[in-house]
Amino acid sequence: MHVPARLRFLVVLVLGLALFGCVALAGADTEADPKEAGKLIEQLGDDDIDVRKTAEKKLMDIGEPVLEHLRKTVKDHSDPDVRLRAIVLLRTIERMNYGEIRRFTGHTADIRHIAVSKDGKKALTASRDHSARLWELDTGKELQRFTGHSSWVWSVAFSPDEKSIVTSGSLDKTLRLWTIADGKEVRKYEGHTDRVYGAAFSPDGKYIASSGAGGDSTIRLWETDTGKEIRKYEGHKGWVWKVVFSPDGKKIASIGCNDKTFHIWDVETGKDLVAVEDAHDGFVVGVAFSPDGKHLLTSGRDLLVKLWDVETGKLLRRYTGTSDNVECVAFSRDGKRFLAGENRLVHVFETETGKIVHRFEEHTGLVFAVAFLPDGRRALSAGEDNVLRLWGVPK
Repeated sequence: MHVPARLRFLVVLVLGLALFGCVALAGADTEADPKEAGKLIEQLGDDDIDVRKTAEKKLMDIGEPVLEHLRKTVKDHSDPDVRLRAIVLLRTIERMNYGEIRRFTGHTADIRHIAVSKDGKKALTASRDHSARLWELDTGKELQRFTGHSSWVWSVAFSPDEKSIVTSGSLDKTLRLWTIADGKEVRKYEGHTDRVYGAAFSPDGKYIASSGAGGDSTIRLWETDTGKEIRKYEGHKGWVWKVVFSPDGKKIASIGCNDKTFHIWDVETGKDLVAVEDAHDGFVVGVAFSPDGKHLLTSGRDLLVKLWDVETGKLLRRYTGTSDNVECVAFSRDGKRFLAGENRLVHVFETETGKIVHRFEEHTGLVFAVAFLPDGRRALSAGEDNVLRLWGVPK
């Protein structure tokens, strides 16, 4: 059987590149020498297969810094064989740098929330299998499991000292505090009259905020060490999906799933500082404060992400480009990027321009939770497929 030369080339090249697929790429944070990159790319068109293979290997070893040169080659080079070989290399290097680094399995129902440790070495997941779990990100090992809720675990958060975690138990109407070292329950917070969805620690760890759903549309503030309810915030007319503290701990933002609103509250006084009705055309399901506390990001079941001014509630920007309901959002540590999770996809947006710089496509269901790691070069996502995934993020 005759096999066309170009097809033989593709088979050889792909198999050859696969040999390097598990090798860590060097020089990811350096610039590629334009002359050297250009010389190697030209050698992709050499008649000598050994010269081509050597050039391919060297370009692979350079890794991420050579991507811009390959993109230009794909767009502009006059030789169709060089363009073809550049396409294969480009896709391979992108996949190795920006693809799935690791997956974490064990949950038996969808994962609703993620929290990341300050050093980026561990992560917590909350699942509808009634458990929360602690993972070691470098190895994929499950370090601790927290069980005791009689219903879905909807939210999870590290205490600021990272010695404890808090979980919300949805239909069992409780929040629970656990010690990380032994996985034991320390305290139960009771007072909500229906489902408990949101849970968040204040930045100083003195308080925990929670949000109610079903027949309880309140946000409540608890004293961490005693379990005492300090304050109740009322104003939502529907299920309160999530709550988050501002970085300085002075404000709480809450999103009202089916009342399509968000509120920003004064923690100390309970005053409703900002209330935006019809924030989205569908349920409001994602929320995040910017790292400087000046802006609030929301997402909804209307295919949109929106950026708001925290002091005034003014809409600053709409982000488009998603293809389904956006279930979750999360800022990078510097606030220059954010993640948005939807059905099967996770998008990496530039905050200032609204440009989507990358998409992750491995999930097989809705993505309910996303988080950047502190370095901004890795991210986590999880959702309906019960799997937590760790990704490499483009520069």
